[in-house]
Amino acid sequence: MIDTIFHFIIVLGVLIFFHELGHFVVARLFGVGVERFSLGFGPRIFGKTMGRTDYRLSLIPLGGYVKMMGEEPDAPIPPEDLPLSFTHKPVGQRALIVAAGPIFNILFAILIFTGGTYITGIANIKPYVRHVEKQSPAQETGMLEGDRIQAINGNPIASWRDINAVLDESQGGPLTIDITRNGSELTYTVRPKQEHAKDVYGDDITYYDIGIQGHRPISAMVAETLPDMPAQKAGIEKGDRIIAIDGSPIDYWEAMQDIVSQSQGKSMTFTIQRGEDVFEVEIKPVEKQEKNALGTQQSVYRIGILRPDFSIPEADKINVPVGLGQAIVLGLDQTWMVIYESGRFFVKLSERKVSTSAIGGPIRIAIMANQQARQGVMQLIYFIGFISVSLAVINLFPIPVLDGGHLLFFAIEAVQRKPVSIRVRETAQQIGMFLLLLLMIFVLYNDIIYTWF
Repeated sequence: MIDTIFHFIIVLGVLIFFHELGHFVVARLFGVGVERFSLGFGPRIFGKTMGRTDYRLSLIPLGGYVKMMGEEPDAPIPPEDLPLSFTHKPVGQRALIVAAGPIFNILFAILIFTGGTYITGIANIKPYVRHVEKQSPAQETGMLEGDRIQAINGNPIASWRDINAVLDESQGGPLTIDITRNGSELTYTVRPKQEHAKDVYGDDITYYDIGIQGHRPISAMVAETLPDMPAQKAGIEKGDRIIAIDGSPIDYWEAMQDIVSQSQGKSMTFTIQRGEDVFEVEIKPVEKQEKNALGTQQSVYRIGILRPDFSIPEADKINVPVGLGQAIVLGLDQTWMVIYESGRFFVKLSERKVSTSAIGGPIRIAIMANQQARQGVMQLIYFIGFISVSLAVINLFPIPVLDGGHLLFFAIEAVQRKPVSIRVRETAQQIGMFLLLLLMIFVLYNDIIYTWF
């Protein structure tokens, strides 16, 4: 619990610092006086005043702010301080000062993703074929497990990341694959097959595949049975292997789970191998509520067995070094992907393709931060980059009290060539604050349900 709170404060503190630093730097760049730079809200714990600015750490670590001179339109300002007043700056400068917070969050994420990639390289898998699917283009061509892919269409292959990139770009066109097998060099021409699947939102996706994998699939062996579930009641034991369902051969865990998931609860005949013995049992899957990739509850059918542990052998792992130029490109690409997926999430939310229970708040962020920290410092840093982009996207929503709301007012001012009236702004701010309070209560409720129920 203490670790979770500690990591949450670190994540929040870093994000708030860079967000407010953006406002501060651009405000000073345009000659706006800054009275206060605070990490946290509430009473001042400690700090230092330099020039006009009080740099402070405040008691409540759930936010932060920059207080600029003349930030309130009706605040009295001495005539000699008018050049330092935020309100008296051109609308374009005011907009840039406000936009600088989210922009700095995005720049911070680019720095994290670029620096992390440059320092650690790209963790991946060596380009060995560890599994060839039956009746796949690769099998029909003659590729075998253990083949080492050296090049595709003349381009050197260093890892499975390169293989996946080539498949994505192939659009089904023939691929010339150079391999080594037991010291011999061979060349195959393989035409990828178009495959269809569903993404996390249930939308159709199309991809191209030749039927090879860089790791061995998880076997359909029972690692454990859950109490009072159909498998245990049917006599299934740890170490049993499922070799068929309703007469259809089962080689791997994923195929078995797909059949069970689509069963709609109807009884099925499972063929089980236990040592030298083979026998059949009737099992009727039951409907259960489980969290999907978005963290929302969904109905699934299960029989109550756990799969064997899965890990990539250390000998198959590789760390691909990355030059600075490529690291920058990858950092920009990763940042854009997070921006795109964040926006897509809210679009799907408005289309009701995502449950509102997927919206998380501080408790969920704290738990995730602690989980990432347990995996290593770099994982926590990457998580901070991800949340930094998400914070920027949310802050740009055109809701009063958020940066996006202020930018909306400035856009209206630029069009009508006069500021929005104080009365309208105050009313909008009150509505925005009310909506924000409702949202905070809602996400807190979601977090409690997600965490403890």
